Amino acid sequence: MSEQDKRYLMLVDDEQNILLALKRELHEWARERRLDVILAQSAKEGLSRLSEHGSAIEMIISDLRMPEMKGSDFLLEVRKSHPEVITLLLTGFSETEEIVKAVSAGIFSYMLKPWDSAYLIGEVTKAYDFRRTKLENERQKERLVESLRYAGELQKAILKPNVPASQGVEFRVTYRPNPKELCSGDYYDVIVAGPDRYLILMGDILASGVQAAMITAILKAVIYPEYVRNVVGQALSPADFLGWLNQRMQFEFRMTNPVPISFFAGLLDVRRQSFVYANAGFTHPLHVRAGAAAPLPVSGSSLAVSRSVMYPEQTVRVAPGETLLFHSPGLTNDVSAPALNGVVAKESPGPDYHLRILKGVLAAGGAGEFEDDVTVITAQLQQP
Repeated sequence: MSEQDKRYLMLVDDEQNILLALKRELHEWARERRLDVILAQSAKEGLSRLSEHGSAIEMIISDLRMPEMKGSDFLLEVRKSHPEVITLLLTGFSETEEIVKAVSAGIFSYMLKPWDSAYLIGEVTKAYDFRRTKLENERQKERLVESLRYAGELQKAILKPNVPASQGVEFRVTYRPNPKELCSGDYYDVIVAGPDRYLILMGDILASGVQAAMITAILKAVIYPEYVRNVVGQALSPADFLGWLNQRMQFEFRMTNPVPISFFAGLLDVRRQSFVYANAGFTHPLHVRAGAAAPLPVSGSSLAVSRSVMYPEQTVRVAPGETLLFHSPGLTNDVSAPALNGVVAKESPGPDYHLRILKGVLAAGGAGEFEDDVTVITAQLQQP
């Protein structure tokens, strides 16, 4: 075994005969686990050894009463610099204050001298196994976090819409992921459905992590290729689309428990200055005009909950200069609908439009940051 691959068990005691007796007692146990036993006759020497070998030292068994520095203080120093090292205290004295200090240093076990051989081996075995399990759990967690990070980055790449550029309408899209979650449950897209016709889609998956990322990827994979592509340039009913998507997601969940999906679909026709929409349990978009923000209230049940659903559909007129605002549920976690309407109504489209709305919502809710993913899409009809 190379020097860099060596692992150590360190014994710390100011009495040489105790150190040698401990070493003899634990020699076979350490050999079976490929640990080299190193000795230190003081806390100062122990810290020096720790500085030399670092985290290669897997376990430390320390005496309590030692000159210059007590074992409790020594183990506190060990915890500060190398919290991953498992520590045990071995002493012939019962000093409550020092024992409490040692416990605060995170010792795994407290053993009395003279030790019982079977008990000593049992305690160090439990400590060793605990450390191994903890390290494996940490490695598993790191692998999981890395998988979630990859899934989140892939999800962002898949969902990022190619926002259409048009002289008749200005689209803005803002997506703010929750920094605590690596994968989002927000779905959003803006799709050209014909000359000056745009399909605006938003959804929220009532799940988190990889499950949310997988469902949003499924939505992205089926919506355009299986439905929208076949109706581009033709009559497109948002209500019929939601009915199809509900059945399609029922099929995806046929072998597992369904995950509710709230979803909104709206078709903006710039030439006709009309907006046709249907809603499957999603947040109500806002129609901003004449200094006021009014919700578009029509809604139905979420997707994947019931097998067959007829979604109501409604049409509103959108004149040049007016704005449609769509947002995910994360925007209003801390504010009421009237408060959001008030914030949106007082902000005029222009530079930093979405940023001003986000700041206004946070201020209205008395929050410093959003606790959930936040997606905002605005579509403002331009003057001819």
